[in-house]
Amino acid sequence: MALVIENDLTSGLSGRFGNKFIFKQLRGKTIVARRGKPTTKQSALQRDNRLRFRMATKFAQAMMLDADRKAYYWKMAKEMNLPNAYTAAITEYMRKPQLKEAEVSTDQSLVTVRVKADKKDFDNKAIRVHALGKNGEVLETKETTATRDEWTYTFSVFREMMDKVVIEVIDYAGNVVRKKIGMELELDD
Repeated sequence: MALVIENDLTSGLSGRFGNKFIFKQLRGKTIVARRGKPTTKQSALQRDNRLRFRMATKFAQAMMLDADRKAYYWKMAKEMNLPNAYTAAITEYMRKPQLKEAEVSTDQSLVTVRVKADKKDFDNKAIRVHALGKNGEVLETKETTATRDEWTYTFSVFREMMDKVVIEVIDYAGNVVRKKIGMELELDD
């Protein structure tokens, strides 16, 4: 660590310079130090969380450019006691939608799906259901774009042709929660 004395070029600098030097301000003086090396390696969970937060900040920056979405996030920030719209947008990205309940029922040869989904403090963008055939091909897909939390849909494809039902809950940040339900037993994805 070095103390910079009477150098007009570096006076008041702070931040990184290249890959080796860090300029800091300490008690009104400029200090130059070598860049520190991390003492431990990041775990996979830390790496994933940091990547997710980086994506959340990009999402929030994009939302602040849209006047309607920015106004929406200001409203949400006030309701949630957050400092600003940007923080509310990051909060939305970080909170995943929740699939509260998924029920598949059959009546003769028709299949009906009832879905309850929620997202704390925010709306979901859509609920989507897929009917999959025996070899995994998509037989039918239906989506609701209403922001309601509960939705019931009856497939037009007959039960005998279906093997699984896939339910997806999508929010405005692009987070997707999926659940696969077999016609005989339930499988979590």
